[in-house]
Order: sequence, then C-alpha cells, then structure tokens
Amino acid sequence: MKLNILFIADVRFEGGTSTALAVEIQAAARAGLKTGLLAVKGPLLDHPYPMHPDLRALLDGGATERIDPETKVEADLVLLHHPTIMSNCVTRRISIRAKHLVMVLHHPMVDRLGKLQYDLARIINNCRWTFGVNVLLAPVSAIVRDALPRRLPTGAELLSEDWTNLIDLDDWPRRADGPPHNPVVIGRHARPDKLKWPSSIADALRIYPADQSRYTIRILGGDSFLEELYGQLPANWEILPFAWTGIPEFLQGLDFYVYYHSDSWSEAFGRTILEALAVGLVTILPIHFQPLFGDAAVYAAPRDVERVIDKFINDVEAYAQQSALAKDFVSRHHSADLFQQRLERLFGIARPRDSAVERASMIQPLPTRHVLFASTNGIGMGHLAQQMAVAQRLPEGLKPVFATMSYAMRIAANEGYHAHFLTYHRGIDAAPEDWNDVLAEELFDLISHLRPAVFAYDATAVFDGVAAALAMDPNLFSIWVRRPMWRESHRGFLEMANAFDAVIEPGELADEFDHGPTKEMRDKVFLVPPVLHLEPNERLERTAARLFLDLPEGVTVVALQLGSGSNFDMRGVRNGVLKALLDRPDTLVLDIRSPIRADLAPDEPVGPRHRIVELFPSFRYSRAFDAAVVAPGYNTFHENILGAVPTLFVPNEADEMDLQLNRARWAELGGFGLLMRRDHGLPHVDSFVERLLDPTERDSMAARCSSIIWTNGADQIADFIEDHARILRTDWDITKGA
Repeated sequence: MKLNILFIADVRFEGGTSTALAVEIQAAARAGLKTGLLAVKGPLLDHPYPMHPDLRALLDGGATERIDPETKVEADLVLLHHPTIMSNCVTRRISIRAKHLVMVLHHPMVDRLGKLQYDLARIINNCRWTFGVNVLLAPVSAIVRDALPRRLPTGAELLSEDWTNLIDLDDWPRRADGPPHNPVVIGRHARPDKLKWPSSIADALRIYPADQSRYTIRILGGDSFLEELYGQLPANWEILPFAWTGIPEFLQGLDFYVYYHSDSWSEAFGRTILEALAVGLVTILPIHFQPLFGDAAVYAAPRDVERVIDKFINDVEAYAQQSALAKDFVSRHHSADLFQQRLERLFGIARPRDSAVERASMIQPLPTRHVLFASTNGIGMGHLAQQMAVAQRLPEGLKPVFATMSYAMRIAANEGYHAHFLTYHRGIDAAPEDWNDVLAEELFDLISHLRPAVFAYDATAVFDGVAAALAMDPNLFSIWVRRPMWRESHRGFLEMANAFDAVIEPGELADEFDHGPTKEMRDKVFLVPPVLHLEPNERLERTAARLFLDLPEGVTVVALQLGSGSNFDMRGVRNGVLKALLDRPDTLVLDIRSPIRADLAPDEPVGPRHRIVELFPSFRYSRAFDAAVVAPGYNTFHENILGAVPTLFVPNEADEMDLQLNRARWAELGGFGLLMRRDHGLPHVDSFVERLLDPTERDSMAARCSSIIWTNGADQIADFIEDHARILRTDWDITKGA
C-alpha cells in the first residue's frame, strides 16, 4: 500500500494528542492526500479506554484508512504521535517503509521539577530498530523544544520549526459579542487529573473565586478528585463531568477562560487554551504560557486574576479588543488550513491533482482476523447471548468463533458461527485442578490454531485454566466482559482481572441498587450501556409476531419464562402462576422453556390455552405479549424493561446467581415492573396476577419503561474489539520475554 502519510498513534488518548491528530487527518483528507492510521497500544495508559470518538468518526467516514499491523506500507511521511508509544519495541514484526519519519513530541522530556518523563535515547533506538531510518523530532512548542538535551541521541535530528497544534475554525464558532454576564462566568475544561489544577487551595480560590454574588465558576472535567485535593468545594463551582462533545457550546457560555495547573506539571502546549482562544474568549494564564500564545491571552499571577477580570468588566472596549486578538491569533498561526503548507514546505508533499479518484481507487480490504469468544453458562445462556449480540455487530473482516460451556451452543451454531464446546468440571465429575489443566490445553490449542486477534471472555468466574492459556500468548489482546450485580461471595474473582488486557462492564438499569464488589472497581474498567442481543425496534410488529406464534385474536397473551430451573426450583411458582392465569378465561399462556433446562423430558400443556414453546430469541416476538412473568436475569430483565413489556419479576435467588432480587426491587419501586419472591409471594399469587393484568397498571408500567433513554452497549463492545483487533502493541517489554 502506498500512502502520502501514515499516522501512528495511541488512539485511546483522551485529550489534546488525539484532538490534534484528528485535525491533521481531516486536513490531509481535504487536501486529497492518501493517508492511513495505525493504532498503537502504548504503555502510558492502563485504563481500557476506547478509541477517541473524533478518530473513530474519521475512520468510519473514510477520511483515512485503518491500517492492520501486518499490512505492507510505503509512505512519504510516517507521523508518530507522542514519544511514549515507542518506549518499548513493537511486539510483532511490521513492514513499513518511510521516506521521512517524524516523532511528534506532545510532552516535554523533563517536567518542571526536573523529573524525566521518557527516555529519548531508548525511544529513538526503538524507532530506528522498527523503521530502519533516522528520526526527525517535532516538538509541539518551545516548552518541549527547550526540555530536549543539547546533544540528541544518535539517529535523531531536530525539526527546524515547532509542530504546533492546529484547529479547524469551522468547529469553533465565535462567542456572541457583548459584555460579560453578571455574575461573571469563569470557566475551564481539561481531562480529570490533579496535575491539571493549582497545587494549593489558596491559589485555587484566588484563581476561581468563591464569591457567588460576583462569579460563577463552570468546570468541565471535574470529578471527586477535586474534593480530595481541596476539601469541600465552593458553592459557586459548577462541576460538569469530562466529555468529548459539547465543548464549543460550553466555551460559548463563558466570559473568561482561566487555566492554571500544578507547580509540578509542564503543559506542552495547551490544546484547551487554543480552543478557548478560537471562540474569542478573554483568556487568563500564568506567565510561562506567554511564549506560546503571545498577546492572544492575558497573563497574571494567581493573586492578580480578580484584578485582571475587573479591568475587563469595567472596560467593554478592551474586552472586545482582547476577544478579537484571540480569534485573529488562532486564525493566523493555528488554522487547520496551514497543515498542507507545512507538509509541502518541510517534506515536499503536494496536493494531488485528481485526489478524490486516486484515494478511492487505492482503498484495500483489511486481512481477515478471528475473534475467539469464550464463555461459561452451565445454568443459563445469558453470557452466550450477550456475546452473540457483539459478534453480529463486528465488521466484515473479523470472524467470530465461539468456545462455550453453555449447553445452548447449538444456538450459536444455528446462527452460522463456528462453535466449540468446553466441558465444565461438574458436568463430568472431574477434579477442578485436573479440569483446569485440560481447559488451559484446550484453549491454547484453539488459540494456536485460530491465531485470534482478540480473546473475549464473558463470565463471572475466571478459571485458572483461562488465565493459564492467556499467559502462554501475552501478545493476544484479551478482554473480560463481566456484568454487574455481583454477590459478595464472588469478590475473589476480581483478582483475576490482571489476567486480561481490558475489563468491560455492561451497564445495569438498576445500577443504584448495585452495591456488589465490582462497584468498587469502576475506575479500572470500560463502562458501556446495557447490552441487548436484539434492540426493541428489531422486534416483529404485534400482528406479525402473533401470526408467527399462531395466537388467536381477542385473547390476553402472557409470556411465562422462569429460567432453566437448574439451581433454583421454580416449579411451585410456575404451577401457581399458570393456574392463576388460566383461571381467567380470556388469557393464553405462552410457556417459554429454556433450551438448557434441567428437565429435558417433554411435558404436556394443562389446557388448550397453555402453549409450551422453545423460543430463542423470545424477545423478537415480545410485541405479541400483553404481559410477562419472568426471572430477572440480566438479558431478560433489560429486554422486558427496554421493550416496555408489563412484567412480573420472580428472581432466581440461588447463591451462585447475580442479585436478581435487586433488579426486581428497582423495577417495583420505580414503577417499571412488579416483584414477587418465590418464598414470600406464592400464597398471594392470585393478587399478583390480577395486578399484572389490570389494564391501567400495564399501561403505567409500559409508559414508564418507554421513557428510558438507552443505547446498546453491544455496539461499543464491538467497536472496542474492532479497534484492538488491528492494534500494534508496545505496552509491554518483549525484550524481557513472556
């Protein structure tokens, strides 16, 4: 593949590095250049961050091509964004030939306290080892340039000019003209990090005053860390969570942008400052930023910030002039339109004559990669169904293969997936130690045969055999998808998180009722919305669903789905509910049996209005149901709530299950459903059924459920898998072995 530019970056960075990269990719696309993006998992970020949304949007929109690490590439220019991505050698051989190799230095080598931030000599050596050419160092600012040693490592050369951040002015509409508000709105935004804030509470209160009669302090990117840093926060500080979107609108609502950080932090450039200047905000900064932004900003010591603000409040003309200076500075020195000029001036890369045709004709398909989905599930089939939800959303070129302990494996096979059955030690009466050894061998054999790019494990329990198999191939990217609502007895499995590269937790509608052990680990996992195999709008319409199920007109249809019964005897509940329903002459019961129920012997309906069916996925036909009685396992609970099916929840309260009772309580107390416990409510089953079938009650539950705003977490998990299936790893030191 021949490219004008190959961008190489850790696409998970939340802040300015990714935003600056996105602007360059977009500018190159506008110039008609042929570019590609090779994603790296570097050593700096431990949290399982997803790809920055701006970069994903550019890939999805065709502005650049996703590059697989095994793709052979020839590029006029290879741009490595951020030095730390090459702190270690790459863990697999790549074939990239670069005419020019540029390392964009987004961070100083030494911070303000003199602490080394990265080993430049090691990075240069790794670059030369990997690409076979010398490295041009491109500092993003004079601050980064000045932190470099006078004598550069062998094979490194300093670019003659700084690789300053650029910004697309169309994305940053100017703040409306006019004087400041009363009270004055002072704001700032940054990723949530203590180093991005003044070191002392005294300085913080000088810079962001607590006088609510005069000031409103609006903070985008605040979190609990601010209370840890400063104690109780002033009442006029409005704390907003970090976000990737809505920043231009946030800035347009401010009067002043005021940004100060820790004494120990070295801000390489200040992307957020550039954004504030772009919208024309009067911006107040510490004096060390003056070489970067000149007269576009105003500079003051913390004790003088209020005085500077007062000056501009009392001089409307000076306020307007300073706003104009800010906008003009960004237009002259940092407009995205300057990127093409930079490329041509430094590297001779000119705009192609027939760029659109040329770029479209050179797009190449990505090589096929396997994704190995492994799951437990001897009792239910929720983990397997959740993995199928993700698998069906993977793009072309990623081939799902299933290895599962679920007896519902045939469901995956029937969908056309390759599936491998893994025995569980209880099913064959094997000693756990011996079984784990065999499990490790089975999984390793599968991994060796398939050579998957990603191993995705869905379960609560992580077995030693799984961890052992993964340890044999540290370059295989591994993900543990674990759902919330754990019992305390499951806490021990949390220690197994270290066996995986990333942990993903699907969301829980009843999150406020979850006080289990995973709640304490939220800062170490990638949180996504609740996951559904099918989305509510993918269901058959009511008429079509009833026709498929051969349901007569004029009857009230109730779905009965109480799980497999393998570990919690629901026969009494089923019989009691069934009788109460069939005692009503206008009711038909659709008794949906699990494909992995404990008793596989066929049983007979108790009457003509009792239908026994094996139906998967039953949610596809749920518009045919007027009501349902179900066990609130993760999948069924979220399907019925998000599908607005009026439901009586009967939780499975076995010790090894998740906290289904908490889900049902959330539904009951919020008006989203009804709760009946097996050992408490059975004597009153008639009253529960009467309430469930009351038209007013059903309408109320359906309306409450329909008001929930939701997106499918399966889409985000599929995106995460796609991004990490095409990633180059430098996050571990392969020179030390595995």
